[in-house]
Amino acid sequence: MNLGEKIRYFRRVKNLSQQELAAGICSVPYLSKIENGVTEPSEEIQQHLAERLGIKLHAKNEKSIMQNYVDLFYSLYMRDYPTAKQKYDNLIDLPSQSVEEDILNKIFKSMYIMMTTQEIHGVPEMLDEVAYIDDVIKGEKAFYYFLARSQLSFYIEEFEDSHNYVLKAEKLLEEHRFQEWERGYLLYMVGLTANQLFKNIIALEYTQLALTIFEKTYFFKRCADCRIILSIVHTRIKNFDESIKQLLLAETIANSFGDEPLKGIIYHNLGSIANHKGEKEKAIEQYARSLKAKENEPLVSKIMTIHALIKSYEKTNQPEKGLQLLNTWMKEVKDNPIYKGYELHFLYYKELFTHGELKESTVQFMIKEMIPYLKKRNEWIFLAEYYPLLGKYFENQQKYKQASMYYNFAMEAMRNMYDLGVTYI
Repeated sequence: MNLGEKIRYFRRVKNLSQQELAAGICSVPYLSKIENGVTEPSEEIQQHLAERLGIKLHAKNEKSIMQNYVDLFYSLYMRDYPTAKQKYDNLIDLPSQSVEEDILNKIFKSMYIMMTTQEIHGVPEMLDEVAYIDDVIKGEKAFYYFLARSQLSFYIEEFEDSHNYVLKAEKLLEEHRFQEWERGYLLYMVGLTANQLFKNIIALEYTQLALTIFEKTYFFKRCADCRIILSIVHTRIKNFDESIKQLLLAETIANSFGDEPLKGIIYHNLGSIANHKGEKEKAIEQYARSLKAKENEPLVSKIMTIHALIKSYEKTNQPEKGLQLLNTWMKEVKDNPIYKGYELHFLYYKELFTHGELKESTVQFMIKEMIPYLKKRNEWIFLAEYYPLLGKYFENQQKYKQASMYYNFAMEAMRNMYDLGVTYI
């Protein structure tokens, strides 16, 4: 990155116009030439510009700076959050004196926020600020930039983007020397995102590779994470015995460490297996255990289980329990864009539990709000669930043309599910 690009970068970061930066130092056209690399300013002008920006234009010990941030991420990777906080406080509050420092600061601050809070407040803005500097974000910086982007996309449920970012990071494994634990985390992320996209073979392959690394380094909690992914894939292909086996191995680890949130994830997936086997009451029991174990976790960790339990109450005709659960959590998802999909699902079930059947108002809500949202996001599993309900409603109303249309939509959604490798709702 040349001198002019560094000046332009910090001017934008600090939200200064060219007029504001150049005032009393040089002319605006001359600053423009500097930023575009047309001319090299004198040492005196460089010094004045740097002082006004509050930076140093020439980075020192970049390798040492990078290592400090990698050490921070290692603590996050190990889930040693007290140590990570100490390292974070020592690094993040220091003013960035160079472009390289500022980029690293934003990348690793983003990952710290997401991995410790499971929230994304301020993260998109930070990553967007560094996104356009392609010639600086290379090598190890690029590896972590792609990981941060993947994490952000994952949290906002843009799973295709999340998967593509980790595939970009994977290419850098071949071009640069990374430690085994960095490789393990990257392989885990590929498996995790592939699982969300129902890429079963890729999910199994990469997760098994990550598991091998985690077992070799005795990082048992990450081993449990991998076994949960393997279990989900085996559930998807109806290999329930293998799925349960993987979860029980993960549960042994969770019990050894007294890890309640991990137990919550395991119980949720045991509930999912019970549900797919038609063991509805057992599924409810496991989902309830999951919510109990996740009691102190943020909403993002509980929302899938809440939704699954609500659906289970509907399947077992327990509207009172369903409404009680909805009334507890509805306010938490209302008007939050991250939980927009869940808000729509919850509104549907609240109407259903209240009236006992589909009403015209509920149907119009589904057609005007819920279905368009799900179609936009290609949520074929949910569409395959809701379309037949609309078809049945219009059939009962003797509106056969509309009924036929929604039944056809349901068949299309089912075909898309099968293309993804999903064989159940």
